[in-house]
Amino acid sequence: MPDSPAHVRPAALPSLTGMRFLAAALVFLAHMSAVRMFTDQQLNKDVDTYFGTLGSIGVTFFFILSGFVLTWSARTDDRPRLFWRRRLAKIYPTHFVTWAGGLLLMMPAGRAVTAAEFVPGLFLVHAWVPQYPVIHGTNGVAWSLSVELVFYLLFPVLLLLVKKVRPERLWAWAGVMLLCVIAVPVLAETLLPHELMPGTKFGWMQFWAVYFLPVSRLFEFVIGILLARIVMTGRWIPVNRTVALLSVVPGYLLTVWLPGSYGLVAPVVVPLALVVASGAHADAVGHPSVLAGRPMVRLGELSFAFYMVHTVVAYHGPVAFGTGRQWDAFEALVRIGGWFALTLVLSWVLHHAVELPVMRRWGRPGAPDGPAVPGPARPVRAPERVDT
Repeated sequence: MPDSPAHVRPAALPSLTGMRFLAAALVFLAHMSAVRMFTDQQLNKDVDTYFGTLGSIGVTFFFILSGFVLTWSARTDDRPRLFWRRRLAKIYPTHFVTWAGGLLLMMPAGRAVTAAEFVPGLFLVHAWVPQYPVIHGTNGVAWSLSVELVFYLLFPVLLLLVKKVRPERLWAWAGVMLLCVIAVPVLAETLLPHELMPGTKFGWMQFWAVYFLPVSRLFEFVIGILLARIVMTGRWIPVNRTVALLSVVPGYLLTVWLPGSYGLVAPVVVPLALVVASGAHADAVGHPSVLAGRPMVRLGELSFAFYMVHTVVAYHGPVAFGTGRQWDAFEALVRIGGWFALTLVLSWVLHHAVELPVMRRWGRPGAPDGPAVPGPARPVRAPERVDT
């Protein structure tokens, strides 16, 4: 197959790194819509309708990307224990800082929270609990790390199983995983009790089972693994990167229009899978992109910290999420800009003060099991900065 990267696999996938920030920005916009900060109530309603589902698109992208990049960067001589250590070094220190920061900021703000609500989040098991205060904890977005932790624990086995699939059958298995994604809301809407969440179109149990429950999101992760194998074995179809990005538009519209939990995940899985795989294929064969430029790559490297800190800033920064305060359109937009800028600054600090030092010390692919020998750290391979 011409242009096939099956035998030449570059370590870096800069387009995917650049896309990470766009996905984090979608989550930011979704949470912006939840603040309902405009004095114009119709504007609040419209913003909530058309921006509220963007977060599910961003999270689905991250879950597919995670499976793809972990497979792309997997080493044949790696051991599960070393892999798990690198993953924990990647996510847990940043999580702990934002978890603790959120808890400390809650106290002077007078927000009541019990140990039963914030302790599960410390250990990243809170997405398993079908109670919103527990899932939200001290930093609402950390539920996705609870899901990622399950991905990481299962990845060595999942990769081994996928590698046993013959290349000509990889697409068929990707189709099976897609059917599983579609089946999740069908089963949730059919079997679980309905108790509508105030101001939404979702039943709480359906929302939890489709969106938060780790086992329900596992299929997206496996799709990412299968897609990486498809690209690596030269089975990728010639889908242009721009066409793949445009395919997200109808998927997004379905997330807005479909009733109940049907629009949460399933409509965007195929478009986002195309985006991830086409971006990786283009990088592998050397096709340039603005997403692979240094500004986007740099923002992509900050995206994990940006994602982890932005809701803490939302509650305790210029938009005062949770207080019910509202402003005219101009002041509200200025406050949103301040929220974004402050989040970006804090994400830079968190990335350089916590994420990078820990990864250099404990997250190096070839790091020994015991304490590292003092001296210059080996650079972290680029794919370790691609997934969240």
